[in-house]
Amino acid sequence: LLAGPPGTGKTALALAVAHELGSRVPFCPMVGSEVYSTEIKKTEVLMENFRRAIGLRIKEVKEVYEGEITEMTPTETESSYGVKRHFTGYGKTVSHVVIGLRTVKGAKQLKLDPSIYETLQKEKVEIGDVIYIEANSGAVKRQGRCDAYATEYDLETEEYVPLPKGDVHKKKEVVQDVTLHDLDVANARPQGGQDIMSIMGSLIKQ
Repeated sequence: LLAGPPGTGKTALALAVAHELGSRVPFCPMVGSEVYSTEIKKTEVLMENFRRAIGLRIKEVKEVYEGEITEMTPTETESSYGVKRHFTGYGKTVSHVVIGLRTVKGAKQLKLDPSIYETLQKEKVEIGDVIYIEANSGAVKRQGRCDAYATEYDLETEEYVPLPKGDVHKKKEVVQDVTLHDLDVANARPQGGQDIMSIMGSLIKQ
């Protein structure tokens, strides 16, 4: 607990400690107006922020498709009434997307739902990126740029990762850092057939 008059660096010190501990350590700044709001009880505000500040690391083995993207080809068709597809404009929709993935051991071509293509666009995934797609939920995780594209520059804004080993289709231990508040929100939302890890992943991206 840090105590002292305003402007003495309490928040800056706490932020520096959280930064040194790593980006996965939650840091939750608060202002007095949040606590003394007339709309919400003080205990509710404090409890929510405490739960935002408590981090958990969840490990789960999932069935995934993982590799470097070698192909990403959306297939467009004429839009038809009553068919739910990804709209691209000018009366056309994406009916499916073909994704090529390769690892050290081999390669595989996947024909996927247009909603996954939309997710790939939101994640700004490009050919040469290393990703994995959860077989159960279709959730996409961009892991970084394949290190085959790395340059010799000292300052790189891109994170490079090695080409995955093993098969494209595999079981992988997925590690996710969440907070107790993330769990509260995930449990409160209808899951619609998805597992709670996938629900939390979609919530954290928002």
